[in-house]
Amino acid sequence: MSRDSTVKKTGGTDSKQGFNSLKDGSTDSAAIATYYDDWAETYDATLKNWDYQAPDDAVAILCEHLQAGDDILDVGCGTGLFGNALSRQLDCRIEGLDISTASLEIAERKGGYDRLRRHDLQDSPLPVPDNAFDAAACVGVMTYIEDAAGLLADLCRIIRPGGYILFTQRDDRWVEKNFGSLMGNFEERKLWTPLKISKAKPYLPKNEDFKDSIQVIYVLCQVV
Repeated sequence: MSRDSTVKKTGGTDSKQGFNSLKDGSTDSAAIATYYDDWAETYDATLKNWDYQAPDDAVAILCEHLQAGDDILDVGCGTGLFGNALSRQLDCRIEGLDISTASLEIAERKGGYDRLRRHDLQDSPLPVPDNAFDAAACVGVMTYIEDAAGLLADLCRIIRPGGYILFTQRDDRWVEKNFGSLMGNFEERKLWTPLKISKAKPYLPKNEDFKDSIQVIYVLCQVV
């Protein structure tokens, strides 16, 4: 039985009014916080059982463009899977933002981050100065963002010219949310230059709700 079939519902049947399953997701900030606070202690073990590779795959893509001493922002850092994978590969400074207090506490205990802050990613602009980081990663987060274009545009503000933004998006949401047009629009506005848009790859291969229907796309862009 997957976690989705046992999780406590946090309100309503519409995902925008609560968080009823991982597959459906949600853009209800309070429901997202509750869901991930409740899950935090078993999150890493569950994702390992589902063969979740996105943090390591994202690190492999991004590390080709980073160097020691770079400042990296982990947007939606959760329990620290991406940040800790990155810190094992590169001596860099990593900050994390997330809405789940319990997840941030676990990330803090792991020790891979220089700074962690609680913030609702729906609330833009992010509490970060202009041109403050060399790169940002947003892994497994876009499902929960109502205004993805707004968040990504704000990351272009935060990243120094010539720096990098890496994000993932589910292939079903890529189509539903017209991410192809978003990519082209940002390029036309000279916000970024796309360097990589991967083919859809396995996302949660051992989760019954995802393995045959939902994959993940990795995107890497260079800020203009």
